[in-house]
Amino acid sequence: MRENEGADVAALNDDNMTQITLSVVEEWLDSHPDHCQDYFLRKIELDLINKWLVSHGFLNINDYISSATSTSSSGNVSPANGLAVQQVSPAASPNAPSILVNGTNSLSVSQIYRSNSKRCRRHDFARAKTRSVLRTQEIGKDVPICSSRRSSLKDMRKFTSLPPSPISMLSLLIDSKVRLPRWPVSAHNVDTKRDLRHAQGERDFFLTVVRDIATDLDLKSLSQKIVDDLAVLLDCDAGSLFLVDGPPRGSRRRCLVSKVFDVHSGARGQFLLPDGVQCEVAGGPPTTTDNEVRIPWGVGILGHVASTGETVNLDVACEDPRFDDEVDRIMGYYTSSLLCMPVKNSYEEIIAVAQVNNKNPDKDGGHFTSMDEKLFETYLQFVGIAITNAQIVEDSRAEYDRNRNLLEVVHDLFEEQTSIDKVIMKIMQRAQRLLKCERAAVLLVDESCDSTRFSKLFDLNSPKHNIKNNVKNSRQKVEGENVSRYLESLAERVACSGEVLNINEHECNEGIVDSGINSLLAMPIRNKNDQIIGVASIINKLNSSPFDDYDEQLFEAFTIFCGLGIHNTLMYSEVEKAMARQKVSIEVLSYHATASNKDVERILGMPVPAADSLNLYSLAFDDFSLNDDEMLMAAVSMFLELGLVKTFNIEKETLYRFLITVKRNYRDVPYHNWRHAFNVAQVMFAIMMGCDMKNTFSDLEVLGMFVGCLCHDLDHRGTNNSFQEKARSALVLLYGTTNTMEHHHFNHAVMILSSENLNIFSSLSAESFSTVMKVLKHSILATDLCMYFQLRNKFFRLIESKEYSWDEDSQRYLLMAMLMTSSDLAASTKQWHVQKRAARLVTDEFIEQGDKERFELKIQPQALMDRERQHELPQLQIRWIADICLPLYQALGQMNPKLNVMKEGAMNNMHQWSKLVDENYKNANGEQK
Repeated sequence: MRENEGADVAALNDDNMTQITLSVVEEWLDSHPDHCQDYFLRKIELDLINKWLVSHGFLNINDYISSATSTSSSGNVSPANGLAVQQVSPAASPNAPSILVNGTNSLSVSQIYRSNSKRCRRHDFARAKTRSVLRTQEIGKDVPICSSRRSSLKDMRKFTSLPPSPISMLSLLIDSKVRLPRWPVSAHNVDTKRDLRHAQGERDFFLTVVRDIATDLDLKSLSQKIVDDLAVLLDCDAGSLFLVDGPPRGSRRRCLVSKVFDVHSGARGQFLLPDGVQCEVAGGPPTTTDNEVRIPWGVGILGHVASTGETVNLDVACEDPRFDDEVDRIMGYYTSSLLCMPVKNSYEEIIAVAQVNNKNPDKDGGHFTSMDEKLFETYLQFVGIAITNAQIVEDSRAEYDRNRNLLEVVHDLFEEQTSIDKVIMKIMQRAQRLLKCERAAVLLVDESCDSTRFSKLFDLNSPKHNIKNNVKNSRQKVEGENVSRYLESLAERVACSGEVLNINEHECNEGIVDSGINSLLAMPIRNKNDQIIGVASIINKLNSSPFDDYDEQLFEAFTIFCGLGIHNTLMYSEVEKAMARQKVSIEVLSYHATASNKDVERILGMPVPAADSLNLYSLAFDDFSLNDDEMLMAAVSMFLELGLVKTFNIEKETLYRFLITVKRNYRDVPYHNWRHAFNVAQVMFAIMMGCDMKNTFSDLEVLGMFVGCLCHDLDHRGTNNSFQEKARSALVLLYGTTNTMEHHHFNHAVMILSSENLNIFSSLSAESFSTVMKVLKHSILATDLCMYFQLRNKFFRLIESKEYSWDEDSQRYLLMAMLMTSSDLAASTKQWHVQKRAARLVTDEFIEQGDKERFELKIQPQALMDRERQHELPQLQIRWIADICLPLYQALGQMNPKLNVMKEGAMNNMHQWSKLVDENYKNANGEQK
């Protein structure tokens, strides 16, 4: 470029015959910057500007604009001079594209300045956000980072945009950089201060102690200093300071609290605790717990001064009727003279009461004079200012802690949404810790009931009340039950009215005798629609005082969070269920299909055999005697023999299509397949027709039970309920851990019955349809052995007492359940060759599940499902028949002698299994020999 300029200058010299060199031109431009700038602005082009920027290590204007508008830009931006640029490597291409002034990629100068201005504001705002409200200097390398910063929110604490997002504000508040001032306790004791007073004089010492308390913002250490100063200033033996605690309105909740209670200036480090225990550390600072001395409002001389604002000066304290000598008796101390005066703030409100005891007997005859009162009053004016400042700082610190805890609750709320129990327990734990109460409880309203009832109770006791209370005596247990009933009654009151209950000890004792409740706060929990979904309660503040207005406001925030947590968890649960339902539906649709017209036409042409010809009336029916088509026609025959087709006007094609569809909706598993479903239905048919039990039930009940037998294992996967729970399958998410597979079987049956041309209940009225569906569900759920174990003792007692009446609905439904179980387990009552083959099929299915548990779930399977323990099958079968099957068949035989054949068959099979055990034992001994 300089060479070109030199050539031009040379040409100019030739034309004008003037000797002008390049150095002369540069010197002239340097000496006339205004002319240079004017020429530059008039003549310069964008290409030249871009070349200059690139040659000096910056992006060209076009590249800068694209990077500046990108949210992912992380360059070093300089907001100076109105036009921001971004540094790049010097090796950047000199031929980078420039701005098209009037093209599609053009950007006006005003737009550039506007973008730059926003970025500058963001930059300034980000720097301002890093400054602490109360910090006097910027954060440097020597300032430690807050140790309590939450690791899960580290990535959120970046100031990259205006305005800040809610989550960034939350992280900032959680990791607040506000540092509340803390001052150490003064190391001067009373003796040192007495010496200091003699050395400085009374005036200078007074200024020293006033300056000392003015810089202490911790109430406990401040109280200690005030007590010491009073003993030195007034030359007395003891002093004490009590702060006013409680709301300004209503004296019932107000009291006097002493952070430090010193009744003898010579007994350094002694504090009177509520339980009468004294703590003393020789040669060091006093050590105390959070326990505080509390005096009721208006009690004693302290209470009188606090309530009236009068000054009390007694030469002989014990002669005054207001004086309480309880402390003297506990501490072995005698109070003669006494001076008590209120401490007021700038609004002339009493915020504390100070008291000094036992004037030095060598001064003024051991009595407090008017000069002492004046000095006392003067010092207490500064004490009022110091206490007010300390209380403001304490309130700020408490507010900071409360806000931090509330923000932690919000964090936990959105961190844990998989379980209502976990969400509520976390919120209750934080509420109990923040509100400092013994107990917290949450009761959830049962929305399925018209009246106010509760479906769940969450009760959390303070850990310190559970250490030595693992074993409760009978009286404690009865009282606990009474308290629970009392809490439930209060919760019902809150749930019905929506009011907030704040009850003190007197009101609590009116509701229940000797309840141990001295304060209670209960509030309703509402959902997003402002409907009451529960009641939250906190009981007994640890300091034994009632809950105040501030507690109510704070607890209200917890109830709001609790409602949000419950709502979010329920929504999350619904989403999980919807996903599980979709997954199960896809599995079902991918595995099963309805009956085709070709299959229906083929079966319609087959003759229906007589039930007698197939031995269907017999409980000794051979389970493996029929093939698939024969089982379909046998099922049609049983429908006809039971009179169900005629009674309920079931169309022939609908019945055939229904049976084929049910058959196809059983999976190809070793045992729980279509053959097993047919065999269960055959046993129920034999019980109804061959054992004269049909008349015990109505026609609708017979229909529901028989269809229930055919559908009771629909879509069985070859694994039991325990496996579904261990594997956390979609079925568990959808139906829960109770009767998981049975609920799925029933819902699958409902799905089939709801399909077009498959509803064999289509001719029923609405009432009859409701009845038969109730029976169908009851029958299928009864095939779960857990239900059998819950009901069988009740059935056995009923049979033994012979007081049963099948006309009663509850007893008849109990009989239905037992007959469903007896039909489901009937393979153990069949002939030996049938029982042995069925047992082998069941074992094969169990072993497949055991393999899944061992290799997929990485757990040890039970003996019945362990492939390595197949040789134990005879012993396991004996135990199965003896413990589960035989008691049921014995009870049924007592009820109906025709059912004794099932008991006899089970006993015979148990005998056959015993022979195999003996053979295995002999073979094992022979091998050993």
